[in-house]
Amino acid sequence: MKRLQLFFLIIFVSACASVPDFMGLNQQERDEDAPDISYEEEETDTLEDVDLKQKKNYYYGEQTRKRYTTPSSSSYELFNVLREPVQVDNYVREIHYHDQKGGRIVKVVGKGQVLENVLHGPYTKEVNEVIVEKGMFFHGMKHEIWMEQNRDSTLADKIHYHMGWFRDSEITFYDEATKKKIKEVIPMRYGKKEGTYYRFFENGKIAVRGQYFYDQKVGVWEEFHNASITAVKREIQFRPQFYMKDFEPYIRKEWTVNAQVLYESERLSQ
Repeated sequence: MKRLQLFFLIIFVSACASVPDFMGLNQQERDEDAPDISYEEEETDTLEDVDLKQKKNYYYGEQTRKRYTTPSSSSYELFNVLREPVQVDNYVREIHYHDQKGGRIVKVVGKGQVLENVLHGPYTKEVNEVIVEKGMFFHGMKHEIWMEQNRDSTLADKIHYHMGWFRDSEITFYDEATKKKIKEVIPMRYGKKEGTYYRFFENGKIAVRGQYFYDQKVGVWEEFHNASITAVKREIQFRPQFYMKDFEPYIRKEWTVNAQVLYESERLSQ
């Protein structure tokens, strides 16, 4: 009986040993398929830790210098300027840079010129230690949210900018593919036309300028000659106040490109 049990045990062991060969696996393949349970010492990290801190005085990926001005004995402006000269926008009406000799911030019309000490990054203005204005600049243009406060720290205005224009402005281009030649800028705030309207000739010179308030053209609008110099062609008087519905617009004056008067409304002498 014991011999019979030993016989069956030998057959069972042999059958188990032949299973991998029956499945077409040799000894090397069986070793490769087996799970690796060996322990290996963790390799030392040779890379330096990433600096997660924001680089000092870097804004929108560009390095700046801190500057300040004191326009009066009670006011103080703190801002940043780009370290290198930069070519500014061709169309934006207000490009801000720091005039170091004059100790003031200067605003110029963007004409693609190269300027030094262009404002870039955060800006604050204090009067008697109260912040009255705060915002961000990008290459001299107002950008993102700008806040204006009264002297009692109550909010006076909050404006959203994008590269010098109201953020929601409707801008069309002569070249829609590259968007380099602006045709028209319709200022929009809170869903209404509000602010300064601009239309440009294809060469970039200003063609029309005027004010919108609460969706209405107001005040004096100007049309310009397409000439080498900036020359007003015509002035049109729109309603002085947006609610004056019965006001009829009229041409105030017209000039030649050499500033000779062609027409003047009789209403100006009344």
